[in-house]
Amino acid sequence: MRRWIVIPIGAAVVVALLAAGAVSAVWYRVPDRLRSGIPCSDAEARFAAALGRDPLLTQPPPGVTPVSKPPAAEVYQPCEGNGSSSYYGGALRGFTMPSTDRGVAAARAYYRRLTVADGWTVTVRANGDILGTKTIDGTAVVCDVRDMRRADPVHHVRYTAYWIELRYRRLGSHRPMLQTPEDTT
Repeated sequence: MRRWIVIPIGAAVVVALLAAGAVSAVWYRVPDRLRSGIPCSDAEARFAAALGRDPLLTQPPPGVTPVSKPPAAEVYQPCEGNGSSSYYGGALRGFTMPSTDRGVAAARAYYRRLTVADGWTVTVRANGDILGTKTIDGTAVVCDVRDMRRADPVHHVRYTAYWIELRYRRLGSHRPMLQTPEDTT
């Protein structure tokens, strides 16, 4: 008699676990564009792709190479997010850190000249990161050149790469996204 009670309870537990797994699998496959609530568009895709071709991301200083293969910027729309829970558009690319402090200073000077020559309004943060703003086709875009230091004395970390991100809120937005979302680095 005990056997007949255990079998239905065991079967119910198995069915419940299978149902929970199915729901999790479906949620995992829901595209980011549906989770974000921001519609994708061809115009957004073209704008983000154009940012990926910007000279800041395609013309590094002499002797500096991209971190990733294929050598192209990662491009994302606000509807997709950037691989995290932050939904904004843009392009991101990493480059190898110059091998000397003199090389880092030369790279900083190179990006400062390039951003100013290309019409960006540029500020240099206390840690040496370069932050620029510019309106491109009616959309406020932020240029963020970050982690351009060879070592972090507080955390005792040596950096091997630095990152350049061109980001925007949404197509047509006039508010620049000055704060770097924490989960993008």
